[in-house]
Amino acid sequence: MNVKISKNLGLVAVLYFTSHFHAQTKDTLVKERKIDEVVLIGYGSVKKSNLTSAVSTVKADAFEDRPLYNVGQALQGNAAGVNVVQSSGKPGASLDVKIRGNNSISSSVSPLYVVDGIQTFDISGINTDDIVDMTILKDATSAAIYGINGSSGVVIITTKRGKAAKPQLNFNAYWGVSKTVNNIDVLNLDQYKSLLADIQANGGSNYLDTANNPKYAGINTNWRDEVFRTGFDQNYNVNYSFGNEKVRAYTALGYQGIDGIIDPARFDRVSAKLNLDAKITDWLKLAANFNYINTGLKNTNDNLGTSRGGVILSALNTPSFLPVYGSQLAIRDTDVSGNYLDGSKDGQFALNPFQSSWENPVAYQSRKNKTQTHRFLSNLGLEVNVLKNLVWKPTISFDYIDSNNDQFTDGYQTSYGREKKGIGGDYSSTYQDMNIENTLTYTLKSGSHDLSLLGGNQIHEKRNSWHNYWGDNFPEGTTAFSFDNATNRHESLVKEHFREVSFFGRALYTFNNKYTVMGVFRYNGSSALAPGNKWGFFPGVSAAWMVSNEDFLAGNRIVSELKLRGGWGKTGNASGIPPYSHYNLERQTELGGTGVWYTRQWDSGDLGWETTTDTNVGLD
Repeated sequence: MNVKISKNLGLVAVLYFTSHFHAQTKDTLVKERKIDEVVLIGYGSVKKSNLTSAVSTVKADAFEDRPLYNVGQALQGNAAGVNVVQSSGKPGASLDVKIRGNNSISSSVSPLYVVDGIQTFDISGINTDDIVDMTILKDATSAAIYGINGSSGVVIITTKRGKAAKPQLNFNAYWGVSKTVNNIDVLNLDQYKSLLADIQANGGSNYLDTANNPKYAGINTNWRDEVFRTGFDQNYNVNYSFGNEKVRAYTALGYQGIDGIIDPARFDRVSAKLNLDAKITDWLKLAANFNYINTGLKNTNDNLGTSRGGVILSALNTPSFLPVYGSQLAIRDTDVSGNYLDGSKDGQFALNPFQSSWENPVAYQSRKNKTQTHRFLSNLGLEVNVLKNLVWKPTISFDYIDSNNDQFTDGYQTSYGREKKGIGGDYSSTYQDMNIENTLTYTLKSGSHDLSLLGGNQIHEKRNSWHNYWGDNFPEGTTAFSFDNATNRHESLVKEHFREVSFFGRALYTFNNKYTVMGVFRYNGSSALAPGNKWGFFPGVSAAWMVSNEDFLAGNRIVSELKLRGGWGKTGNASGIPPYSHYNLERQTELGGTGVWYTRQWDSGDLGWETTTDTNVGLD
């Protein structure tokens, strides 16, 4: 057992059990250092010494001992030019990843992720324990091969695979706790009343009289103690790999559960993975990747104002003379018949006397908001040696996401719930993404010449749908959302269909291991754009001079590697354009409203690609 102290999470216990251990000799390691490192680029790889564009690589050892739940956290601080912002600290919160800043006015600026050849913009749920390394394509000369999908940069993720060696079993686990640090100081009860007295003495409202009301006598609530708790993180991963010269496999199963520091925030993830490689004949290979991810998220509103349900701000500005529940008041308000009024009844949260719509943070925590997601991410590819130096790779990948979000605020406990007589919704969505790709790669090495030619095409189809139910005014005693029980109810159904076709190519030539030139292009067509503007051409060209391989630097002991590189490229972006915008119509259906209506979006007859031109110069 290894016990380590983590700055991020506190005490973390890490256990590793490995059934097979392979030790390398010093001579082997020396030989490996002499071999040029290979770097992944779009649809292939290149020796690092021949790289002509801005590319960074993050190895797993840079983040393997950190408690992570998102791939974006693994990128954070490990690659120059990659900015990762986490807007919330709650479990399962999304991260904003930008490569070299914003490059779009209204479209998405999230990078494309290529996980074992599967292209996606959603990396939520990917288990970082399965990752070997990540390669970041940062400039247009490297990302242009992906066309519109690579307009904001590309992150190529490689996961573990089986090896032709003895079977290997690995298990690791860690546990950790989290607590708040550097709390914001707020006025205590005496200081708060002193402030109210100053306001009242200078002609302000009678806030102090309200605070001194006998019904608040003896109450001094520490809202931070009521809201914040000790969070707990547990993570378990087991993988088993085996294989021979014909078949190799890697299997993995992982679980992560995180209780946030604010109840009821919680994130649960179960992930299962199978990577399979098979050599069918001397000229035919098969590679398959299958992933299943099940995530559950209990949400707590944090980055919102007090009037909109923000728990943290409410914990800072809710008066401390106010109790959590109305039953805790020294004197409970009643009507003329002696019945308790709202805000004083058992099980109801006490009302804020200054602003009843500003509820206390525990009241906001009582709102139910849970999301369950099932995801299947897979691909299947062949590698066919057509000729000695000619390889054909057909691949099909499929990404399916089924998500359901359930929300409800009951009509009894909170003032907002009583106002709406209960309010909630059931929001379901499905996302289907299919890619069919074919590439031909020709390589030729002869003396001082090293040539690689790539050509390919892609057919990309997306189908999205949303089916939402929401309503309010429920019967008394309702504790969960039921569409049929809502008096005021709504239903909406939205479907989208998007297609993209593209052709791409790359030529890479190196002479004498000193001078390298690369040219790429992608010809993209999108169904979202109007006829006449559907197609866009996105080229890139770059070159590099390996100065350290020149004769005048041979034998020097000061410079081990010196390379000058530069390039120019163009990428496009259409992610901000709705799939049917060129029809100028949007169809919506609502139950209980006005039925079906059509609204114009914009005149898209001249709507074209959003393009970014990028020039890059580097000295390595």
